[in-house]
Amino acid sequence: MTRDKMEFRYGKVEARIKTVNGEGFWPAFWMLPSGGSWPCDGEIDIMEQWGSDNPTNNTTGAAHIGSCPGPSTYNSYNHYSTNGNYADDFHTYAVIWQENYIAWYVDGVKVHSISPSSYSSIPAQHSWPFNSNDWYLIINLAVDQNGPNGNTQFPSSIEVDYIKIYENNGILGCDDPQAINYNSQANVNNGSCEYLITFKVDMNNTSVNYTVPEVNGTFNDWCGSCWPMTDQDGDNIWEKEIVMLEGYYEFKFSADNWSQSESLDPAWSCTNGNSTYTNRTLVVDENRVICPQWGLCTPTCGSNIISNVSEIDVTNNIYPNPSSGLINLNNSEAKNLKILNIYGDKLLEFEKPKKTIDLRNLASGMYIAQYQIGKIIKTQKINILK
Repeated sequence: MTRDKMEFRYGKVEARIKTVNGEGFWPAFWMLPSGGSWPCDGEIDIMEQWGSDNPTNNTTGAAHIGSCPGPSTYNSYNHYSTNGNYADDFHTYAVIWQENYIAWYVDGVKVHSISPSSYSSIPAQHSWPFNSNDWYLIINLAVDQNGPNGNTQFPSSIEVDYIKIYENNGILGCDDPQAINYNSQANVNNGSCEYLITFKVDMNNTSVNYTVPEVNGTFNDWCGSCWPMTDQDGDNIWEKEIVMLEGYYEFKFSADNWSQSESLDPAWSCTNGNSTYTNRTLVVDENRVICPQWGLCTPTCGSNIISNVSEIDVTNNIYPNPSSGLINLNNSEAKNLKILNIYGDKLLEFEKPKKTIDLRNLASGMYIAQYQIGKIIKTQKINILK
């Protein structure tokens, strides 16, 4: 669309689009590098949706990397609408893109972000291509390989209200002095902070047969044996240090390329509460050491938070966390409960909250719960997953 007309690198790119329902339809808003090759020079998908006979209530985005010639991989997200579908009305889709960082936004809410550390294949197999070349925009409505069916309506189209490209003003970066990539010159915090996370697992009390434990999660696409742990001192406490981008993750410990994996109870506070796929949860916002026993939530072997922030545990007054939106406030003295988005904007307020609070009208994502007990204001991060 803008090839040889408007090409650029870095900034904020946003479009307001009304998409379309229908089996086989594939609307997309995406970017490619000028003069580049695929996949080694990258691809940024700002918005993609796949139509079906049902309303289109899921939107995705991705960043593709790879080798030329050779294999490719990508990091992506899914974001579900809780009030209607994306073809009902116009919605905004955006990325904020800068050196070593890309974040996706839907209707002004940050839904995903990546840095080079988000890919387990960097630097071993692939490089981060998004700091090179000028890039151009493409917006199109295609028909996917599944094709239309008898219910698909033709002709159909998507509607575009506007496409805007913003130049970065100020110095964007990580303004947290605790972070590995702290930028003392940054005056705009863009959510790109990276922290050193030390995963440890105590294997002394487990009966499973194993050779090498691994840590697997949403941060490495559950890759199996790609992040093996080591036991340098022979105490049967295995560890792996990882630099991770701030955000919410799920993980579990496994062994020998998924020959063994933890069995966790979804009722435990360290898990996501999902009875089908029960994983541990982690909010990365500080440098930290995590060391449970295999298959248990119990911290052991000197678990500690390096920067004075506690892990999610049973002492929190709000549970389950994460949740589908139905939460419990486990303190009868709590009052003036406020639910804020990650930018600090107030979304909901309960002067005298009940024990069970319904937040199911909120979209999946990270929120801040702020409430008062006596004269003390308490703050807790909560995650809604749908």
